[in-house]
Amino acid sequence: MTRRIRTAATILALVTALQGQGNLPYPTEEYFGGGIGYTPMFLSINLAEAFPFNAKGTGVTGTDLLSSMGFSNEEIGSLGNLMVIHGAEGFGNITGRWRIGAYVGLGAKSIARVDTATNTRTDLKVSLSTGNISLEVVAPIFSNLEISVGSLFGFSRATIQAASTLDEPDWEKQIQYTDSSNASLTLSGRFFSFQPYVAMKLQFLNRAGLRMSAGYQVGTLATDQWRLNGFKRIISPSAGNFNALAVRLMLYIGI
Repeated sequence: MTRRIRTAATILALVTALQGQGNLPYPTEEYFGGGIGYTPMFLSINLAEAFPFNAKGTGVTGTDLLSSMGFSNEEIGSLGNLMVIHGAEGFGNITGRWRIGAYVGLGAKSIARVDTATNTRTDLKVSLSTGNISLEVVAPIFSNLEISVGSLFGFSRATIQAASTLDEPDWEKQIQYTDSSNASLTLSGRFFSFQPYVAMKLQFLNRAGLRMSAGYQVGTLATDQWRLNGFKRIISPSAGNFNALAVRLMLYIGI
């Protein structure tokens, strides 16, 4: 009689454990799923200081990029301290608790000024593009919640574009390269960047979830990495500092 009671109790305990498996505070088997989705990245960065606007040349006049484009410090300062990178991210587990992924994105901000004396408009745009791979280790908390620690590794490109045109453009005049009212300049440079981060992933539907990460981007654009109009190398008097706090929000589709 005692043996039967013990057997029944053991069976009842096993059934109860199997029924409550979905509520265990961690997954009971290895997870090999993944996801993909839209991921904006918010960089806390002073754009007026990150780009070498105030770097003076070594010539007699010592002209800086800011003065040559006709913008004041206040106007450049209006670019602000936040750059939003609109991108896409994907991730997938490879083995055990290790996960790889990729992130690509592009962000830009622009300002403009009008010179009433010459009736010309000058537009200025700064942009950041990035392409990275990620590697992280995952720590499951609950069956639908996990925390991971990892880093992004890749290359980013910083670009400065300036163009002066007639405030009321005329087709024939604008396509004449010798017209002083029609001038453009593009400076761009590529640099290596990495971003260690901590991420939290919440699966709130069977095929959808939310992932948030916070980290710090590290990247410096060397003085000899700039290109003028995409072709000729040009030396900047100072390096570009693109270190910044970074937050990414991802609404993903996957498992």
